[in-house]
Parts: sequence; C-alpha cells; structure tokens
Amino acid sequence: MNTLKTILIATTLTGAFIACKKDVDPLIPVPTSSGASVQLNGIAAAEPGSAAGNSVYLDLSSEKQTPVLRSGWDLGFYCGDAFRVILNNSSAAGAKVLAANDLTAVGAADTIGLTLATSQTNPLPEQLPYFDNVAGDLTKTVIPAVSATDADNKVIILNRGTGGGVAARPWIKLRVLRNTLGGYTLQYAGIEETTFKTILVPKDANWHFKFVSFEKGIVDAEPSKDNWDIVWTYSVFETNFGAGQVPYNFSDLIAVNYLSGVTVATKIYANATTASAAYNAFNKDSVTNAVFSTNRWAIGSGWRSTQPATGARQDRFYIIKDNRGNYYKLKCTAMGVNDGGTRGKPEFKYSLIN
Repeated sequence: MNTLKTILIATTLTGAFIACKKDVDPLIPVPTSSGASVQLNGIAAAEPGSAAGNSVYLDLSSEKQTPVLRSGWDLGFYCGDAFRVILNNSSAAGAKVLAANDLTAVGAADTIGLTLATSQTNPLPEQLPYFDNVAGDLTKTVIPAVSATDADNKVIILNRGTGGGVAARPWIKLRVLRNTLGGYTLQYAGIEETTFKTILVPKDANWHFKFVSFEKGIVDAEPSKDNWDIVWTYSVFETNFGAGQVPYNFSDLIAVNYLSGVTVATKIYANATTASAAYNAFNKDSVTNAVFSTNRWAIGSGWRSTQPATGARQDRFYIIKDNRGNYYKLKCTAMGVNDGGTRGKPEFKYSLIN
C-alpha cells in the first residue's frame, strides 16, 4: 500500500513538473555572430538597382537583414520623450506647415505654387526646408514638435514623394495632436476632402518610431531599436554644386543606427591591396587608434563610386561599434559593373573583432 502511494505521488509530481515546463518557454541566448558574407536584397520587383525599392536594415550580431519597401510608409512617430514626427526621406517626401489649424478649411487653393519636391537636374537651396534634416536631428523636422495645446498644431500639406521611382500619389493634408493615452492622434485627408480620418498612434519604448501608411495604418518600417546597426537605402540628402547646399536624391546610401548609439570609424588606404591587408590584420588592439563618429551618415555614399563605372571602393573599410559594445570590421565586396556585382544587391563581408 505504501509503495503504491509513493508511486502515485511521484507520478503526480512528475506530471505537474512537465505541465509547468510546457507553460514556460526557455530563454535561449542568441550567440553573437563572428561575422558573415551577405548580399542585401534591395530590389523589390523589376526596378533598376539605382532606384531599388527596398531599404535594407542589417543587424550584424544576428546576421539578419530586413528589407522594407520605401513606399510602404509615410510618417514616423517618435517613441522617445519628445513628440516629433518624421517624413519619409527614402521617398523624398516634402511638406509645408500652414497657418491654419482646421483641416476642413484647407483645400486645393493652398497648394498653388507648391512643389514640395526637388529636381535632380536643378536642385535649389530654397527647396531644403521641404525636407527633414538629413542628419536626423529631431529638433529640425519639418513638422514642429507636437504641442499639448491642440490649437497650436497646424495643418501640414504633404507631398508623399516620388524619389527613386516611387509612383506619384495624391497629396495629403494632416494634423498631429497629442492624445490622453500618451501617444499621437493623426488626422488626415485628401487635399479636397471635407472630412478626415483619424489614427491613434501609441508610443512603444522598444522602437525609435511607430510608422503610419495612409493606406494601411500602422506598419513596421524598421526593426525594433536594438535590432539593427546599419541601413542601406535611397534617400534625399544634401550636396553642394557650387552655390550652396541643395537637396539631392542619392542611391546606395548607408546610415547607422545613431539613435541607439551605433558609431563608425572609417579606414582609408593608398590602394586596394593595402586596404585588404589592413582589413585582415585589424584586431582589438587596432580599435584603440580608431576615431569613431556618431554621424548618421558616417558611411553615407563614400563606400561606393558611380564614375567611371559603378563599384565598391576597395581602398577602405569601416569599423562599426554596435549598441551591445561589439566591434565589427565591414567592407563591400561587390555592388556594380566595375566589380562584378549587381546594383541594388550589394555584397558585404564583416567580422567580429576580438
């Protein structure tokens, strides 16, 4: 009798233990990547590589790339302490703030004389205010800080952008307010519409921004803030053709996750052979002599050339410090006709420095 009782108790405890195990997912740490070779998938359909439809986010430590359709979002709502809204630089979206604070009072007449765009053949300095600060300074967005006083939040006219082959879409009029839930209330409509739609956009501390598409509502347009290091993309940028800074659309730009503290050091050498040897030899001791930049566009367009033929610059590589404190060395191996690569699908190699 006692033996039977012992067996029953043991069986019951074992069953309870197994049941508890089923209710709890084990935490399996993801190992930090020691490096990889990767080809980024920038082509969304059949578009040319110079107008690749995707932005591609890359997380070095997990070897994960995330392609995002550039035309798939319109506004980004900041999830930090400030109340800021960004335009889609990757579609070259431009905007203007009006004096009105009533959406129904704004119509087609308010768009007369506006382009809210730039020209690739004749970009002008006076077009710069249409676009968000390209360095990513959130105090310099076209849309002002969203006020807690509703009446202070003015109507914005938005050209959703046609940069890099994005199809033209109807312009939008919009207002952004704060709501009682601690997030944003977006009001928007077509320019000639007399009623408007509303989307509540929450803040989420796991993300830098929550994104909205006027067709699809809230969408994912980049990975969560700690899960990417660099993004390869098309974007409106700034340049100087001799008469001052002008907005200009660039292909093949690389930005770093500056809001998460990712930094970059650039290493340039006399030629490709020297650079290759230095890349192979670069180790933890070498990091102490590297100068790191917090600039969003520390890599920018400097890693590639389009003249006389498109290709990666083989005289340089980059050291990236991610937000976990890992150091990686990274270089492009192919991206165009000059190096046997495919534009729109650049190839990189990177290694953990240890």
